[in-house]
Amino acid sequence: MNFQPKGCCKKTTAALFRAAATTRRANMTQTETDQSLIVAEPQAVERGDVDGVRASWNISADTIRQNTAHFAPDEAESLISLFRWCTDPRHPMRREVAAARLECSGQLIYQLLAGIYRNPDKSLKRPSKEFMERLRTFLSLEAKKYAAAGSDFIITPTSKKISTAFELARESHSPVILSGPSQIGKTWTLRHLQANNNHGRTIMVELEAACGLGGLIRTCAEASGVSPASNTPALIQRLKKAWTPDTVVILDEMHLLKHTYRKNSFFACIEVIRRLWDYTQCGMILSWTNLDELKNASQGELVQIWRRGVHRVALPLMPTKGDLSAILHHHGLEFPDRKLEVTVGKVVEQPYEILRQQAKTNGLKAITERIRYAHKLADKSNGKLAWTHFVDAHLRIVKQAEAEGEWS
Repeated sequence: MNFQPKGCCKKTTAALFRAAATTRRANMTQTETDQSLIVAEPQAVERGDVDGVRASWNISADTIRQNTAHFAPDEAESLISLFRWCTDPRHPMRREVAAARLECSGQLIYQLLAGIYRNPDKSLKRPSKEFMERLRTFLSLEAKKYAAAGSDFIITPTSKKISTAFELARESHSPVILSGPSQIGKTWTLRHLQANNNHGRTIMVELEAACGLGGLIRTCAEASGVSPASNTPALIQRLKKAWTPDTVVILDEMHLLKHTYRKNSFFACIEVIRRLWDYTQCGMILSWTNLDELKNASQGELVQIWRRGVHRVALPLMPTKGDLSAILHHHGLEFPDRKLEVTVGKVVEQPYEILRQQAKTNGLKAITERIRYAHKLADKSNGKLAWTHFVDAHLRIVKQAEAEGEWS
């Protein structure tokens, strides 16, 4: 079918189409500017579609930082916070859904992140005060909702010590070496701190075993909102742009970097981390579990970063009485007297000894799981949680671990 108007040559027709297209684009830009405060229709959050969510935010944190250099510092950081919050696999949210929550269009968000939001005269335009107010409120509410939806976080003496390490890293802009045994509450507390302390500036990298240098850098990139679709040297350069002195980077389970088949891989990983800190001067928390390896490495592969990490925070060798008292009090129990005895069936147990033994050999999870199980038993009997339920839960867990003997 021929759409060429009568009496027009092909060149004139093409010019008319180009003019019409230009007019449409101008109208779209003007509409975006004028209607940026109109409430969009909310859409369901597809929490499981993490890859689809990331694709809807087709940009990276390092690019956003460059694109928003003409914004006020707090405006740029809030936009990066929005991007990192919504692309975090723990609480993914598509760009159009975030736009609905922010009462604007997805195109406006993209224009702001890409640094192409403009006035009618084509000059660059900063986000409005009203938009920034809604953005800060959104981020605050999302953090509170995420914290409330997860397991109860209980402030304990050990979690306070970890919080102190976090503040030292933030204030000193230096690496803080945090060490403690498994199941003392490190990751639990660090996740809480990351979610509740300016998400855009606090990045938590949860390392995997045998990942090597490439895996380390890809994991750092993903946690930082940087697309990992580049080679390792290119990603290192992009991380240098994404991290700033106001950033706090939490590297959890550092000891796993040593578990690799490649010789000198651990040293390479530590050196790259050191160079990233030298360049960005960001705050860092290097969280370790294997204390013996940490002590040995401090005189070898770790010597360079060890000297930069003036603050070294050592956690207790086992959950303390203060930790357990805070957790028990939260669940309506008081720390038991050493002589307290509880009878369940024909078995007599001392809650104090159960707590002490589990804290020493298995850590916090073994105790909190017994409390959870005890709640379940208390609910079945329509009673208030008591030490009887805790001991009953402990005996059931111990019984489950016993194998049946041979039959004859």
